Amino acid sequence: MTTKKSNFEGVAQPHDRLVKRLLSNPETAKEILDLYLPKEILALVDLNNLSLQRDSFIDDEHRAFAVDLLFKTTFQKEEGYLWVLLEHQRNNDPWLPVRIFKYIAIIWDHLRKTSKTNQIPLIYPIIIYNGSRPYGHSLNLKDMITPVESQKIFENFFKTPFCLIDLTIIKDDTLRKDLQARVKGVALLMTLKHIFDKNLQAYFEHTLVTAFKQLDQSNNRDELVDILYYLLNQGIFLNEERFWHILHEEFNPDIEGKIMTIAQQLKARGMEEGRLEGRLEGKLEGKLEAKHEIAQRMLANGIKLKLIAEIAELPIEHIKQLQKREINTST
Repeated sequence: MTTKKSNFEGVAQPHDRLVKRLLSNPETAKEILDLYLPKEILALVDLNNLSLQRDSFIDDEHRAFAVDLLFKTTFQKEEGYLWVLLEHQRNNDPWLPVRIFKYIAIIWDHLRKTSKTNQIPLIYPIIIYNGSRPYGHSLNLKDMITPVESQKIFENFFKTPFCLIDLTIIKDDTLRKDLQARVKGVALLMTLKHIFDKNLQAYFEHTLVTAFKQLDQSNNRDELVDILYYLLNQGIFLNEERFWHILHEEFNPDIEGKIMTIAQQLKARGMEEGRLEGRLEGKLEGKLEAKHEIAQRMLANGIKLKLIAEIAELPIEHIKQLQKREINTST
């Protein structure tokens, strides 16, 4: 997160100077808040305990026509915040509710970095608007949601838990029963669920291959290539020799060819980056130092040794030596 400017830095607009000077005084802020805060908020908040925070949370896009001040206080003896936003643009902004929620999330994220708990305080926004005509748009974010039928869902958005697909508690049998009808989605979930398993090889051979064959047979080969490539690069406990053997024996030849195409594209990208960075001189193709450069880049990105050997066209033992050299250098 970028460093926030002090509320008193770079104050150029007359509105900014006036608001920051007067409202920065907790007594002035208290008088306005006491007049206009909803009764249910006044019943909870302690306006005698306002403490101005020195950060601004307005983004660069709106800083020219908005000023904000954040006051720390308590709600029923629990930490909370009142956030005052002055809107002084001449034309009212229909996107104001979206910006309000955005800024509240930014403040929460800012507080999270110093918080010792996994809870968040209430941040209640108050907007002061002095445009050329009365504010003519809804201040309820729900009213901006379309279609209208979905607004009821949004009303409960913050009252009910978010939808979470917790793969750690979903049984394999539950996933497999939906495989036939939803092969692309379920094959992805099965892969994600087991990618870091110690018995990944057995699961790959006994279960995933069956699902992947369905992808192959239903002509979803681009999706299959992406999943297989992910398995190859992230599957720590995957036996690479067995992987390539099964790939060659069990699947359409196009699959193996597409994976190698991705590998070649990675190789070409690595070579081009080498040119742009000036790390290699002259033509890279066919030179040992160029192959070392490619291999080192892929080692740094955690790519599997066998795949590096294929792309860089170097013996696997050569790659292992480069890996040892990189480890020794870093230590």
